[in-house]
Amino acid sequence: MKNRALLILASAVVILSIMACSLGDLLPGGATEPVVTNPPVDNPDNPPPAGALEILSTSSFMDSYSGFYVFGEVANNSDSPVTSIELSISITDASGASLLKDDNGNPTDTNTFYTMLWTLDANESSPFSYYFDTTDGIPANYEVSISSYDAGTANRGQLQSENVQIVEDGSGYYVLTGELVNMSDQWVHIWGLTGGVLDDANTVLSADWTGTFTTLLAPNGEGSDRNRTPFYVSFPVPMTEATQWSLWWDADIETDVTDYALGVEVTNSYFDEYGSAHLVGVVENNADTALNSLVVAGLYAEDGTVLDASYSFLPVPILPGAQVPFDVSYFGSVNYSEEQAALVSRYTVQFDPWSTYPPLYENVGLAAAGETIQKDGSTWTVAGNFTNTTDKNLSGVTVMVAVYDSTNALVAMGYTYAFPSGDSFAPGAGDAYEIFIYLEPGIDTTGFTTQTFVVGDVSE
Repeated sequence: MKNRALLILASAVVILSIMACSLGDLLPGGATEPVVTNPPVDNPDNPPPAGALEILSTSSFMDSYSGFYVFGEVANNSDSPVTSIELSISITDASGASLLKDDNGNPTDTNTFYTMLWTLDANESSPFSYYFDTTDGIPANYEVSISSYDAGTANRGQLQSENVQIVEDGSGYYVLTGELVNMSDQWVHIWGLTGGVLDDANTVLSADWTGTFTTLLAPNGEGSDRNRTPFYVSFPVPMTEATQWSLWWDADIETDVTDYALGVEVTNSYFDEYGSAHLVGVVENNADTALNSLVVAGLYAEDGTVLDASYSFLPVPILPGAQVPFDVSYFGSVNYSEEQAALVSRYTVQFDPWSTYPPLYENVGLAAAGETIQKDGSTWTVAGNFTNTTDKNLSGVTVMVAVYDSTNALVAMGYTYAFPSGDSFAPGAGDAYEIFIYLEPGIDTTGFTTQTFVVGDVSE
């Protein structure tokens, strides 16, 4: 099979549904968006003035698992960017005794932690959170203060959010999904993204950061949809009623961009027998160097609302002119909700230019041996072994199995990693592998074939 796809985004219809817990209603209220249109600032030699930062709010609650959460928000009220914002927290019991311990388990009056976003430009803010296990005592009081911060740099791009949805997942968490869109005429790199909920007084009640998004977005008006990315973030449902959601981000103009020529094509989409959505496809390398990369996928309702997002690293580097298969399947919302799954109407898959780069280490191809396939309905178990037939030591081995239908179209894939018990797989050494592949239930597998790829990482 030789699929050639030069489009960066692919879309299709996913029509199956799954059984899972239902989600709650949409959160009422609107969004409080961060300011992202400040002019470029770059003054690391001019430290921000004392008192540049202010704690806007704090809140706390105890969850059903005896965890004590402290949330809040820090704002930069100066006209200079700040970074490395360190906070200090004290937690005491009813008698006023500290409940905190340091990293060595020794009692301490305070612990330090950081805001969720690393850098704040003028007039920007970031949420923070601190978790305390109440098996060491029940908190009666807490206090958060600003310990330190450094001068930073910022050259902000202009982002906006679209197609946002927030729902309860039935297990004590909010799921906030949507798209971030680069409205700038230059590339924008997103250093950090967080989401949360607030009350009517703009007190942050719960929040968390996420890594589920494309971190480098193309300029607006480029002629493709690479200036937008789906995102997914989840955080605990607070005890106090939330009335609005919010997003905070740390995103700068990026001028040093290498936009490698990669093509992404989705060849199959389905839900497996366990209710997990799968987007299966290939990434083709049209550049002149081997590349590592990852793909980010979004699941959308018919009206454009983002229902879920996930990502997957490519298991091995892509050689020039070659393809590597992928399977994005770890969707945190749709995989566990029949209601959300029934709304899925289309998808997108794109690669992240920021996470696309030449391999740091040499790779070598190996051969699989003694392979067997056990077929239990739509679950296939592929087992075999490999041997290091090179004269090099290998720090690890990746085994991929691709499944093709009778027309030679990729319909499923799976992979696993093997690591040596010592420092490396020496020449002549090897190991066994086992890979589970979950096909679409009820699919006619007549004429299906498999192909196994074994790739070793050469030790330094």
